[in-house]
Amino acid sequence: MKIPFAIFLSFFSLQATAVPLDLKSALAGARSQSPEVQKAASLKEEARWRKVEAYAGWFPRITASGNYLLDYKYMFTDINIAGAPVTVPGIVPTTIFDVKAQYSLWDGWASTNRERASKALAAAADDDFRWAEFKVGRTVALEYYRTLANKELLQVAENNLKTLQDHLREVRLFKQNGLSTNYDVLRVEVQVSEAESEILNTQDNLAVAQGHLAEVLGQDEPVEPAGKLPELKAELANGVKADVSQRTDIEALNERVKGYAFSESAAGRHWMPRFSAVGLYQFYNNRNDGFDDWDRYRNAYQVGLNLTWDLFDGYASTARKHEAIEQRVQSEKSLRIAQLKGKLDLDRWSRKFKYFCSVYKARQGDVAKTQESVRLAREGRKVGARTNSDLLDAEAELFRAEAGAVTAQLGAIEALINLELSTGQALYNFE
Repeated sequence: MKIPFAIFLSFFSLQATAVPLDLKSALAGARSQSPEVQKAASLKEEARWRKVEAYAGWFPRITASGNYLLDYKYMFTDINIAGAPVTVPGIVPTTIFDVKAQYSLWDGWASTNRERASKALAAAADDDFRWAEFKVGRTVALEYYRTLANKELLQVAENNLKTLQDHLREVRLFKQNGLSTNYDVLRVEVQVSEAESEILNTQDNLAVAQGHLAEVLGQDEPVEPAGKLPELKAELANGVKADVSQRTDIEALNERVKGYAFSESAAGRHWMPRFSAVGLYQFYNNRNDGFDDWDRYRNAYQVGLNLTWDLFDGYASTARKHEAIEQRVQSEKSLRIAQLKGKLDLDRWSRKFKYFCSVYKARQGDVAKTQESVRLAREGRKVGARTNSDLLDAEAELFRAEAGAVTAQLGAIEALINLELSTGQALYNFE
């Protein structure tokens, strides 16, 4: 029995469209092309500009305006001068330009707290950016090695199928010569059918892994990783510090809590009066209606102090204060959730990593033993001491041991990467 043409066509198409890529290039590309990293960089830049915006409270505000009346009707005022009634028009300048400057002297420390909040939130965005780079790098490494592992599993599955097909041809010839029974033929045919299904499943897993790798790299086309899986040692987990506070995403949450606390304080200053110095300079023409009759223009100015006290604004300021309070509470709870989950993940992935390292070591021994079993079964069949079924069983055990070794190796890599993500520590140089 041969592998269906659709299987070969599917795998050929997968290989033909994939772009060869080593891990070092993949990690370098992820830092510059990953949408997640680019988003974190944009949020970092946004927070930087919010900090610039908060500095506005320390600078004067200068505005300029100009007005020109197209039509008007003056208001009149009746007054009595020396017993004679006189009607005086309230002349308004047809053209007026003014420049106004206002500088806040005191606003209940609201500007100070807004500045502190912006600094804390900018620091949080910076920590988030560093965490995004670290997380994406580890995610790329995981998907890269997952793709490599599925390639190796596909190779094992293809070797298994080829071996079973050779056995099927032999057992059919033996049956024709009376050396095998119909039971032997049916048994091998079932195993061949299962091997063909396993190839389809492994090809699907490989396609999905390549798709996920391309996704984290920010590429539209699948990539073809090159290299081999690293052999990790359980001793890597011995130096892990049981402290999740070193994670930059935890630090970002801490800074965000501080920022929202300052925002809450700034929003709570709405009930306090605000003092500011003001100055107004005007350049106007109230002598005629000429816009460009510059000789007829006059000037005026005003300098003074301003007191503003919002006694009631429809609860808008109160609402903003409570919004800031709830944002702080949400950040505190997010921080607590991350701390609890980090501690649980640290313990879980530390144990998982040591387990898979132990399994991989055992599977390596199984591979060596089953290779010797296959050799003995082949020699025994030549001298009639072993049957074709014995050889078939030995070869099946060999392929299972090889697949188990690859699976355990990938499990150790996945556990180590998740352990690194749970601690924020780089335990292995995947480049």
